[in-house]
Amino acid sequence: MRASALFGITLTILSVLACSGIGDRVIIDELITLDDGQSRIFKLDPGRYKLDITASNDGVSVEWLGSSCPKSDQKKEYSLICEMPKDGQLIISNPTVLGLGRSSTVTIKLTKLQTL
Repeated sequence: MRASALFGITLTILSVLACSGIGDRVIIDELITLDDGQSRIFKLDPGRYKLDITASNDGVSVEWLGSSCPKSDQKKEYSLICEMPKDGQLIISNPTVLGLGRSSTVTIKLTKLQTL
């Protein structure tokens, strides 16, 4: 098969996949503020997820309930791909410092990854 014909077939397949909605999908893309001791909980369906977080001040901790992904320490930057085998929860927390800690402004981007 000629290279140009193969290229054309590849472009057609990619166009069909793009139009069908198949692929990675951003589930959460937001900026929130968590006060000292406050958490935000997100319900997750089974699937593979990529989480990217940046946080101000002392940072936040992340926990994936319903998966084997590890709970994080308090961090200002966090990025992880996690497999959620069943319904579960993503918990983002600003751990308390005796009720006197600072708020943390947090950017959250959670992407559900395509399964092949």
